[in-house]
Amino acid sequence: MGISERKQRAWEEREQLILTHADRLLALNGYLGLNLDHLAEEIEYSKATIYNHFRSKEDLLVSVSAGHAQKRAALFRHAFDYEGRTREKMMVIGVADDLMSRLYPHNFQLSQLAQTASIWEKASSSSQQHFQAVSQEAMQVAGKIIAEAKSCGDLEDHHRDNTVLCGLASITKGAHLLGNTPMIPEEGLEDGPSDLLLLNCHIYLDGLGWKPGLTEHDYSKTESHIRSLYFDQIHP
Repeated sequence: MGISERKQRAWEEREQLILTHADRLLALNGYLGLNLDHLAEEIEYSKATIYNHFRSKEDLLVSVSAGHAQKRAALFRHAFDYEGRTREKMMVIGVADDLMSRLYPHNFQLSQLAQTASIWEKASSSSQQHFQAVSQEAMQVAGKIIAEAKSCGDLEDHHRDNTVLCGLASITKGAHLLGNTPMIPEEGLEDGPSDLLLLNCHIYLDGLGWKPGLTEHDYSKTESHIRSLYFDQIHP
């Protein structure tokens, strides 16, 4: 390995160290509680070193959130490998999203915050582009499954792909919002956003006529199989 390669590797390892510790501090203290002096002490580098990698605290937040989106996209890609009907493949995405909410309970709020104008405008163009690219990758996985469902007859062709996709995204975001607020009685949300997410996605897909319907297939068995196949070894 040449000198330039070693320097590049050291740079990447240092940047990942910053991101890992920033993510942990964001989980503990939130964005307002993220102190770069404290972060510098934790990683045993100077504050100037952090600024060499990230132009601002806002830039760092967007980069951390992009890292979450990248992990989410990687989990979503398991849907391509699942041997089952297209609606079952879409369920892989729902279970993966639920896992992300357990692994990184703060990731949804960070993502929402990262996209607010006051944060986004202070991030570097490279961080913005990375965030957009990995976020779109996750959506593209779902989009391909929707197209497959229409192609094989599981979903009627007259439904626009973006309409179906946006409907599922709206349900997902709504579940996470409700899961982080006291808006509904406690007995209505026993196990975090997943209680709302998976059931309401099924209700929505039934409304679209996506086969097989909720009463025609044992989706609880599918969910158990998906979790054991891909996600049981990944722990919060």
